[in-house]
Amino acid sequence: MRRRQFLALGGAAVLAGCGRAASPSSASATTASTTASNAGSAAPTTPAPTTPPPTPGTAAEVLARSTVAALCFHQIREHTAEDGEYARSITTPPAVLTAQLQALRDGGRTPVTAQAVVDHLEFGTPLPEKPVLLSFDDGSETHHSVALPALQALGFPAVFFPMTVVLDKPGWMSADQLRDLEAAGMTVGGHTWDHQRLDQLPPDQWAVELAEPKATLETILGHPVDLMAYPYGAWNAEAAAQVAAAGFRAAWQLSDDTDPTTPLLTVRRLMPPPTWDGPTLLAKLDSEFVTP
Repeated sequence: MRRRQFLALGGAAVLAGCGRAASPSSASATTASTTASNAGSAAPTTPAPTTPPPTPGTAAEVLARSTVAALCFHQIREHTAEDGEYARSITTPPAVLTAQLQALRDGGRTPVTAQAVVDHLEFGTPLPEKPVLLSFDDGSETHHSVALPALQALGFPAVFFPMTVVLDKPGWMSADQLRDLEAAGMTVGGHTWDHQRLDQLPPDQWAVELAEPKATLETILGHPVDLMAYPYGAWNAEAAAQVAAAGFRAAWQLSDDTDPTTPLLTVRRLMPPPTWDGPTLLAKLDSEFVTP
């Protein structure tokens, strides 16, 4: 998807004594006595204990933990006569999405947030048994109108990676819908400006594809955005370095092997075609994400 294809794409408490009022002189003496007594008996304040920040794991430790199952979806709609073979393979009809999500539930899988996955990879923070990350790429409006209700019906979190060139355009999500996703407990991450392959990007385009869309999302959402997904899952060493330099903490690819030197920037995902039924989906997760 090239850039030229888009349009722009206490208050204080007052204590009053009961009974007869004291004389001014006795009141002054009492106040002085109390003040002196309090000053003499005051104990030094002990600072509250602080929890030290977690220590990031080494690349080898992160790699060893990189076994969390992850799924990547695109448009959630019915197939049309205009869809080619590839479009059909990455377009999930609503009923199929619901069936696949229900299969995860019935198979004992526990969908977790992207933040929980990254904390597990980086720090070893525990995850529930059989965790799975659900992700949705590109920014289709169907992510808000179809995927979000399906996820909410099952109480599942997910992460959404929209490209920013399409925001507020027909058929794509709006800025308000991104805020809706987060209000519903979902996560929003980056997916470049206009879906360029980052393993083939000219050197003068890194800011356009990484820094600028990151800033756009941060303005919309009102907080830092430090997660992203590579368009087409395409990456190389230079792309990973540029992603880190742009301020992203973690990045997801597709089914290539996790890079042992930058495992947090090459996290794996699997794209389930709409032809997979529940048993097939679960079997693929078990074979693709083997826990050591």
